[in-house]
Amino acid sequence: MLLKADLHIHSNHSDGKSSVKEIIKVAVERKLDIISITDHNTVNGSLEALEIVREENLPIVILPGIEISTAQGHLLAFGVTKDVEAGIEMGEAVQIVRELGGVTSLAHPFQFYRHGAVRLCCFEIVDCVEVFNAKSLGIFNKLSDFFCRRFEKGRTAGSDAHKAEFVGYGVTVIDVNDVSLDGILKALKSGKSEVKGKTVMLGHILSKLR
Repeated sequence: MLLKADLHIHSNHSDGKSSVKEIIKVAVERKLDIISITDHNTVNGSLEALEIVREENLPIVILPGIEISTAQGHLLAFGVTKDVEAGIEMGEAVQIVRELGGVTSLAHPFQFYRHGAVRLCCFEIVDCVEVFNAKSLGIFNKLSDFFCRRFEKGRTAGSDAHKAEFVGYGVTVIDVNDVSLDGILKALKSGKSEVKGKTVMLGHILSKLR
């Protein structure tokens, strides 16, 4: 079964502009099957999303997540419902996420000005690599994909949306056997995913001017 997921979204629980409800509304309208709200250094956005979807019985799966600010760059973690300390070594963060039953993905690699990891050793220790980030320049996405394949890691994509209007601009298509947390994480870790999307560079620039 192929499921469409946006695995990199920020809400107003960190530096995003939109509420969790607004994000979910757009995601459902755009017929996404899964989203992960990956706020900076907090799982609170994901926890709120889980509660909203459960209470309102909405047709979307919430993959709990977080974007961790490690000493070597930003790291996405999926399947975790506890915060991971910011500022620690990436290797330590990866180990903690695994102990919590989660899966890791390098966020927007090579974009040093956005705290993306630039060291190749970081590719070795994670489970996946974000090879399409809708806010990244094409060259960085291509480089990320090249080294992802070189190190034989799973591939993820995300909009990196900080406003609900950009949700769904980066999509991970996941081939799952069962639509459960374990099934989704297993598929990501084993590389059963493809990516697609469109960049939002112009839209992002214009939004900054509003």
